[in-house]
Amino acid sequence: MKLIHAIVFIQNWGDSDELITLLKQDPHVISLFHIMGRHSYLMDVNFDSKSQLEKWIGSLKSIKLSSGVPALISIETQKIIDVLKAKTDFGLNDYLNIGEKFHLFVKIDNPHHDDKLISLLGKSGIVMSNLHVQGEASFIAEVITEDYAKYKELLFQLKKLESIHHLETQEVISVLKYRNKIMDESGNLVSPAVDIREMYTL
Repeated sequence: MKLIHAIVFIQNWGDSDELITLLKQDPHVISLFHIMGRHSYLMDVNFDSKSQLEKWIGSLKSIKLSSGVPALISIETQKIIDVLKAKTDFGLNDYLNIGEKFHLFVKIDNPHHDDKLISLLGKSGIVMSNLHVQGEASFIAEVITEDYAKYKELLFQLKKLESIHHLETQEVISVLKYRNKIMDESGNLVSPAVDIREMYTL
């Protein structure tokens, strides 16, 4: 069976304890990142069918705060079409040891498939993964670097490509779940949950 694999961005109100607890325990959520930017969280998710995905989105939208206000302000789903660059030999300990490094996700709007863009991201030593996605963006690139100047140089190179319409950066604040391993607010491993699915990208 071919799974539906997607990256999901959500924006929520400040009181998110119940929502985040549910997402950490949710078997569809493989990885969960707290991010800073237009969105609040990024998730690596997968499902067996479109109807299962639709039901899941509906369940998230139904979560309400104690005041009765919906917990979610917005939700954006981007189906993964292809993994063009994947992290190798990279696990939970690598994320926990990032320390002061800059950890970023870059949404790239590139309506016309651009070999120069794919080559640039593929050759960059600071781009850990590059996903071709269907939705608001064309690609989502994950960047980890000790030197922010290297990221600025990558942006400069990207902006030189005429086919790119828009770039948007989301900086990672913390990793709450990675490949079904759940962390607490201090970054300590809470639950070494068993991987129930083999398919993940982040």
